Amino acid sequence: MTPRKWRLVCVFEAMMRLLKPLLSPLRSVEQATEPPASILVVEYWKMGDLAILVPFLRDLRYSFPQARISLLVQDGLESFLEDQGIVDEFIPVRVPWAQHFNRWRKYNPFSRDWVSMVRSILILRSRRFDWAFSGRMDVRDNFILWLSGARRRIGYGIGGGSQFLTDPAKPDVSRPHRAHIWRHLLEGLRRSPNPEPRGFRLRDEETEQARSFLLSRGIPSGAFLIGIHPGARIPTRRWGEERFAEVARRILSETDAHVLWFSEPGNSHNVPRMERIHAVSLDFRSFLAVLSRCRLLVCNDSGPMHLANLLNVPVVAVFGPQRPEWFGPRGPHDRVVIHPEFSCRPCLDYCVFDQPYCLRAISCDEVCDAIRDVLRPMELRAPENADALTDEFAPPISGYF
Repeated sequence: MTPRKWRLVCVFEAMMRLLKPLLSPLRSVEQATEPPASILVVEYWKMGDLAILVPFLRDLRYSFPQARISLLVQDGLESFLEDQGIVDEFIPVRVPWAQHFNRWRKYNPFSRDWVSMVRSILILRSRRFDWAFSGRMDVRDNFILWLSGARRRIGYGIGGGSQFLTDPAKPDVSRPHRAHIWRHLLEGLRRSPNPEPRGFRLRDEETEQARSFLLSRGIPSGAFLIGIHPGARIPTRRWGEERFAEVARRILSETDAHVLWFSEPGNSHNVPRMERIHAVSLDFRSFLAVLSRCRLLVCNDSGPMHLANLLNVPVVAVFGPQRPEWFGPRGPHDRVVIHPEFSCRPCLDYCVFDQPYCLRAISCDEVCDAIRDVLRPMELRAPENADALTDEFAPPISGYF
């Protein structure tokens, strides 16, 4: 947090200390130690943030199997966690500062998103939750917990807003991964994590549709699939389509794998014109089903990276402005390609230079080396024209390269 932002937080907290006595009092927190009958979890950001939240939700369900768990989620992402058995109710919301990257648009007082937010908060208050959680060290989230009227409000006060919490959690000063920051909230309540973490559940019809989709593209049912997703919501996290295209070219020249070139519906994309590379632009649930059939995903630091983790698909992720120890992939076979020497990291995605040199410095050779490291143990044949291969990699033997 910059000094300027911290000053704004302090001003906001000072104002709320004056206004809180004038507002309707919240319910008493007496008997708050009893097991909760209703729990609210606040996570209204993007797809990747929801994917990181899943282990905490599993722990929460394991710790309180009888409680009704509600999730305040960004409008349009409610279907993501359906049928997972970890959330009972989805409350959609459009929080203005979570909709835009531009600083002015985040707090535009004329935005209709403020109306949506007020409506959602009124819904929260009507639910009369026993407990409420937020894993973000953010005064705005703690304020929303307070506005919800929950009897017991558990979160972090280190980023401001501890006055809005009944149970400020002591942060882990080692700066762990975001997923652990969420789970640490339950550790503070002396609740053990779920000893049996499960994978992400897909419906049978979604799995069958994915199989039919691949067959319709002429991809054999037993083909070795490698996904490439060159997109990212934040521009400073995009390594570049032309670089991903070069990685795809090398993969195709060295192996008989099929490459799925993922892009979001409605977004323009330049799919490399090569044999065995297939453009895939699907709705969210269909994308998950097709991604689950991949043996590897090559991508930026983005939401699809976290989704692949949920589906147990190995990842090679290209990292620029963020720190992978906080937001990186967590699978045992995942690899992160990064130049750690940039002292300006993390920059909160507002690059101080004319371009993100932390990304531009990463070469295709480095990414391909990481791919080779992940795929070496897997059974993947070389293409029939292996004699014509370039010497960019070691000659393929029984596995990849």
